[in-house]
Amino acid sequence: MGSRRKRSPWPLALLFRLAVIAAAVSLFMSYISLYINPSATSIPLYFGLYFIPLVFINLFILLLGIIRRSGAVWITFIVLLPSILFADMFVRWGEVNIGPDGTALKVCTYNVGTFTQGHKKDRNFNISGIEKFIASQDPHIVCFQEFYIKDTNEIKGILSNYPYRYYHLFGTRSNTKFGNITYSKYPIVNGGKLVFKGSTNLCIYTDIMLGGKTVRIYNTHLESHSISFTTLVKRMRESSSVTEEIYEVHDRMAGTFRKRALQVDSIVSHANGSNYLSIICGDLNDTPMSYTYNKLTNDKEDSFRQSGKGFSATYSLFWPLLRIDYILYPSPIWSLSHNTPRIRYSDHFPVVSELTIP
Repeated sequence: MGSRRKRSPWPLALLFRLAVIAAAVSLFMSYISLYINPSATSIPLYFGLYFIPLVFINLFILLLGIIRRSGAVWITFIVLLPSILFADMFVRWGEVNIGPDGTALKVCTYNVGTFTQGHKKDRNFNISGIEKFIASQDPHIVCFQEFYIKDTNEIKGILSNYPYRYYHLFGTRSNTKFGNITYSKYPIVNGGKLVFKGSTNLCIYTDIMLGGKTVRIYNTHLESHSISFTTLVKRMRESSSVTEEIYEVHDRMAGTFRKRALQVDSIVSHANGSNYLSIICGDLNDTPMSYTYNKLTNDKEDSFRQSGKGFSATYSLFWPLLRIDYILYPSPIWSLSHNTPRIRYSDHFPVVSELTIP
């Protein structure tokens, strides 16, 4: 008679089943976070933030369940299957498909962190490094968020080989200015701004003349106000009480989710009211597993998912997992390349994509 597998004590088996269910429910909640407007409830969005850690937790439970020969492991296996559909939001391999011919437009978006959030905190050092980087990439369009200047007369001295620019900057108590600025090598024929109520985050748009047609560029920085997920990472790194920081920041983030949802809705509404092809780029302060991303990509492509390779992270303190900066565009436009060079002149990495405009 063959030997029987020794069963685990029932309390241990019960705890394992509870862990299976809790991890599976959490991962399922991260899936539906894409479709839930925070104005209804913000609870699923917290799970969306932790999509990748939740996938790894469930994979660990799956492996442990297989070793233990637990019947409950089927729950984990089933809940992990949909994660395959979302994998290319975070990591991508394979060849780049070539789209239709058209006019080339190379776009760079970069949250420059007021030029003080890099590996070195020296503003002049970071400005110089960023200018050299832009020169090496030679994009046609450069979108900066968290741009900082003491005097607007100094703007012409930064990226001086870009003759066209449009910006909206907020004043500070120290008489300095910060906000978004778009530089262009092509003529800017129109510009405007979407200022969000009760926020110093904003979106500016510029209409550029490109090969006889007008293309609209949205330069976007959505709600952060020092309570974004990036702030949570920073505070967890610096705090002696991680649990307390998580509770406090998550409490305040509920309001951020709702603000960001309203901001996204206003951008989508504005873009839908335009007859121009619209490219939306910038710092969305949200991961691909979010209402923000899902809303903006409802009728747009993502340059990383079309032509990126490897990991897609754009936030340096949590590389390689956290992607919050994007270049999005409607389907007639095609991305030939997508890069996030790991330069250290800000706490974000720039995103550079070569687009083809049919």
